[in-house]
Amino acid sequence: MTQQVEVARTAAVCMEAQLQGAITVGERCAVHPGASVRSTGGPIVLGERCFVEDGALLINDMPEDMKIGSDNLFESGCEVRSRSVGSGNWFEPKARTLEGSVIGSNCLIGSGVVVAAGEFVPDNSILVAVQTPQGDTRRVVREQKDYLIKTHAALIQKYADIFPRGSKSPYALEKHHELRQ
Repeated sequence: MTQQVEVARTAAVCMEAQLQGAITVGERCAVHPGASVRSTGGPIVLGERCFVEDGALLINDMPEDMKIGSDNLFESGCEVRSRSVGSGNWFEPKARTLEGSVIGSNCLIGSGVVVAAGEFVPDNSILVAVQTPQGDTRRVVREQKDYLIKTHAALIQKYADIFPRGSKSPYALEKHHELRQ
């Protein structure tokens, strides 16, 4: 397989991050050490201002491109194998999306939630795992709330603000980690 990683000039990708296959990292993205982005199928394309935290896993084993929009947050321990991810999404720790699933925009995929292979999650959805009185876990789907969209936007802006005046990388990553050129 051809190893082809393209990193935008204003993105920060730590050398300790595992990148494999055909991957494009968009402007003002950050891929933290311990994050893993692997394409053994079609390319993975990250839009602008996506943040992939330590322990997050993005995998494309499908032959089609995996397209990820802008302003997405992939928290530590999430695993995303979706064919398509819109913009403005938040993947909490231990959230999982399986092959061929499609995630709309402005969604929150909560801890412990599994999005099934081929499942479509519409725009503005909140998926959370809740425990029943019997101790079972079930998935609850709700419509996105304005305050959560604003919270997500503020968090993404906070991440983006650590890129001083369009420099190559956020100060903390540059100070403590070697970055890909």
